[in-house]
Amino acid sequence: MVISAFNRLIVILIALAVLAGAIVTIGVAVHAWSPEVLTGWFEPQLDAAYRAPASARVPIVAIAAVIGAAMIGLLLTEVVPTRTSIVHTLSVSEEGTATIENESLCLLAERTGETVHGVLDVHCFIREHNDALVVRGRAAVALGANLLEVNPEIKTRIRGGIEQLTGLKVETVNIKFKYQSDKRGRVSVR
Repeated sequence: MVISAFNRLIVILIALAVLAGAIVTIGVAVHAWSPEVLTGWFEPQLDAAYRAPASARVPIVAIAAVIGAAMIGLLLTEVVPTRTSIVHTLSVSEEGTATIENESLCLLAERTGETVHGVLDVHCFIREHNDALVVRGRAAVALGANLLEVNPEIKTRIRGGIEQLTGLKVETVNIKFKYQSDKRGRVSVR
């Protein structure tokens, strides 16, 4: 991890230096700056770009612009984190490995939770902790649903569904409930 971070830092610094060089080269080639802008550093090359005829400066500017754009692209790939899909391993054997994506586990938990009477909609988020899954979610329940009955039932069904269908251990299931009107405006108490 330390080596990877160090390597990324080196790549970022080199890309910034090359980008700065490309910008300076363009500035000198279009006569916005004098070749002495970097005294001692590449001054002969910048002087040659400055004194070149207009027909020779066009390719210099074009090449510097392409190099600058490439460095900006490299910086973006190094700085902006890539979003990777979380994958859980179901089993590993000589025949191969079986995995499931986190989005599929969330879908399984949501559809299982929606089978509970009075639950209208469920949104879940799943992460791994201590070789087990932690399920967090939000459930919209019908106005008048008994949360004392719905709460343990939805947790049991989600835990059981995931463990039975995937074999993965579920550490906890935490659900936040929100009553939602069923458009009739009446509370039905059973």
